[in-house]
Amino acid sequence: MKFLIWILVFLLPWHALIVTTLKCKYGIDTNILRFWKEIIIIILLFITTIQVSSRHRIKDIYQNNYLLGTVTAFIICSIVYLFFPFFELKPSAFLWFRYDVFFLLTLIIGLYLQSIHTSISYILKILFSSTFLVLIIFLPWYIWGDISTLTTIFGYHNEVSTYTANSCISFAQNVNGEHRFQGTFGGPIRFSVFLTIVYLLCIWYILHEYLQRKKIVVATIGITSLLFLPAIFFSYSKTSILGLIFWIGVFLYLVRKIKYKQTFSKMAIRWIWFLLASPIIIISIWKHDLFLHLGAMVNRLDNLTKSIEMFFYNPIGYGLGIAGPASQIGRSIESAGSWTIAASTVTTTHRFLPENWYVQILLEQGIVGLSLFSAVLIIIGYQLYRIVKVQRDYLSIGIFSAYVALCFMALFTHAFEEAATSYILFLIIGISVRHLHHKKSLR
Repeated sequence: MKFLIWILVFLLPWHALIVTTLKCKYGIDTNILRFWKEIIIIILLFITTIQVSSRHRIKDIYQNNYLLGTVTAFIICSIVYLFFPFFELKPSAFLWFRYDVFFLLTLIIGLYLQSIHTSISYILKILFSSTFLVLIIFLPWYIWGDISTLTTIFGYHNEVSTYTANSCISFAQNVNGEHRFQGTFGGPIRFSVFLTIVYLLCIWYILHEYLQRKKIVVATIGITSLLFLPAIFFSYSKTSILGLIFWIGVFLYLVRKIKYKQTFSKMAIRWIWFLLASPIIIISIWKHDLFLHLGAMVNRLDNLTKSIEMFFYNPIGYGLGIAGPASQIGRSIESAGSWTIAASTVTTTHRFLPENWYVQILLEQGIVGLSLFSAVLIIIGYQLYRIVKVQRDYLSIGIFSAYVALCFMALFTHAFEEAATSYILFLIIGISVRHLHHKKSLR
């Protein structure tokens, strides 16, 4: 079991690079192989189901278990919308079902798979090792080398800012003439969201493990920041910058309110926030042409307006695959701007990128789907906050802050889409929540 977990966690950050190399460099058919991570999750879920059903009745498992109940309800709702509206199955619907549901399956695995219930540290060490390896290899290459050589070495597409589903990934996206750093991922935003979450977990883990050894803490955090912060910066992602600033606020609140129970004065907190957030804000303003380019912001507002119009036309939803990255199967990402509001039948609705995960859920599964998904997130947040209040340690604060940062970044991009981010984080969350109830019956 641990071997499967090791493969899943270590190789997830390398997924896009591996699949691209096999398909575009060596011509290997990866249509099935690219779902290796979902296959592992299904295997682990099957083992989890066998373990749980052999010890407990289904009625007992679900009794007073609001988290599992709402997760199950959302999964069922997603299955219904696979066939919505006229029992039409589309490849994009299956792909979006994977995006919507599979990270919740890893949550269930973390909650109930007995062989990994004490392995948060084990999983984090694998995750950090894999991520550091990516940064050590690719960040210096990006800064001082020729990143376009990815096309000859690994088979990436030789034109920037191009994307067609199931085709070779472009070696870089371009903004105002600058290549955006994407490491081993399929795009810079997905990479930067992943790095933001891992960076938060890494900082908290260092504080948790080495708090009494201040020199080690300072040195390790310094080395970590020297790798992560430039990598996030060179992705030129507004979402990640906002995520870091949001995290600083959550960090200061939890440390003052829970960890040290208000021994810090409010003035001290303001100064700490100013010192931590100011460099990020200054860099964003200084490089406003890269982070705050007006065209992208206008396009997002335009997509939000379109989404509102589509929602009021059809509040019950349009079916999976109608919005977001899954809707781009067989189409260039540049064509996402053209759109059509349904005038007489829902079958004429167009697919586009609202760049907001919650809006995607709303458009595809309507009010019911968004309500269930919101309930899942609220219950998870409540459980994690309870863990913080009970344990009052840096690791529990780190997991909670990483979770709320991901939920926050989902307001501005498809944050849950990247498997390396959502699968690993929700696996860790499941294990953490299980720890809270380890003395109780299965909940």
